Amino acid sequence: MLFSASIFIPEKSKGLNLTKSEKICWYSLAVLIAYSLPCLFIENFYNYKFPQWVHYPAFFAFLINFSSYFIRLTEFENLNGYLEGVISFKENFLIINEIEFKYSELENLLIYGNSFSGEKTKNYRYGPMYGNGVENLISFTHNGIKIEKHFQLNSERHLDELQNSLIHIITEDKIPFKKEYLNFINEEHRSYILFEFLIGKLIQEKKIDYKEGVNMVKFNSNKDITEFKAKYCA
Repeated sequence: MLFSASIFIPEKSKGLNLTKSEKICWYSLAVLIAYSLPCLFIENFYNYKFPQWVHYPAFFAFLINFSSYFIRLTEFENLNGYLEGVISFKENFLIINEIEFKYSELENLLIYGNSFSGEKTKNYRYGPMYGNGVENLISFTHNGIKIEKHFQLNSERHLDELQNSLIHIITEDKIPFKKEYLNFINEEHRSYILFEFLIGKLIQEKKIDYKEGVNMVKFNSNKDITEFKAKYCA
């Protein structure tokens, strides 16, 4: 088996399904605003000075709101669905819940796999710090039926396994080659020797031209480009 992952079944959008830190942040902020604004309005427009203790609840709400920024540092996003079933890449076919699909019979194939559990989210100021790795998708048509599945990558190493498997499947011609399949390989893995070998093979087979290939591979120096050209374009 080249690769295997759990299938993710989305159950609901994020919406108001907030995490613990998000609830603390927004609810305490609402309390702070709802309590403080009337006090400020009365003091400024009616020239009435509240006793100092009246402001304590607002300060307490601020402290609670501030605490949410520390809670988020170890928090994961809500799953908003559940894991059920398995998707696997084998040497000559794809398996989804024990149903086999030959690579050669897949049409309109699309694979997005660049999200892994523990990856930092883009929530730099509020909300959970880490994602669940479920923003991955495989979609294809088989015998006229469109099949679409989300799946989870549970670590960065798991992501590497997926990318290496995709490179292997394309390199070994397990699936009829299309240039758009190279888009399945993310930027980081385009610097790997396996991807360099794939591009070199495609150039030699005249499936892509040299300039296209060089632009796809992430070389570290001009020397590497020269060596690549000598190896695959002689």
